[in-house]
Amino acid sequence: MVAESSEEKLVLRRHYAAVPEVVFQVWTTPDSMRRWFRPSQEFTHQLIEIDLRVGGQYRVSFESPEGIVDVLTGEFLEVAPPHKLVYSWIWEEPNEHAGIETQVTVEFLEQDGGTELVLTHERFTKPDMKERHLGGWSGALDLLSESCDR
Repeated sequence: MVAESSEEKLVLRRHYAAVPEVVFQVWTTPDSMRRWFRPSQEFTHQLIEIDLRVGGQYRVSFESPEGIVDVLTGEFLEVAPPHKLVYSWIWEEPNEHAGIETQVTVEFLEQDGGTELVLTHERFTKPDMKERHLGGWSGALDLLSESCDR
């Protein structure tokens, strides 16, 4: 994994053996997301709802091993299967970053018979936000590999 850094932006790159159509589908289907969209295997989901269209909403709840539940919500700003997704990212209360809107762009680029995934998460406004999201995304992208490359 390659990570680029600036104060307000995080860029992660990963290569997956699966073609972009498969990686996009795994990224956007609730049943598939249950296998990978979390910081580590120890987290579980109580809810994954997706309305995959421009203007559509999504809502995901994560439960930590300690029993803490965090809820994430947002709106799809661009949906271009199987190449690109752009969406807002907002944690709900009581998360420490609740109400702060950031933005995620995911590009699914065909490369060497597989997919180079480029994830850009930006508009962080608090000093610890980028580091916290780096940890979560790193774990999730590791789990995504297991779902895409089998």
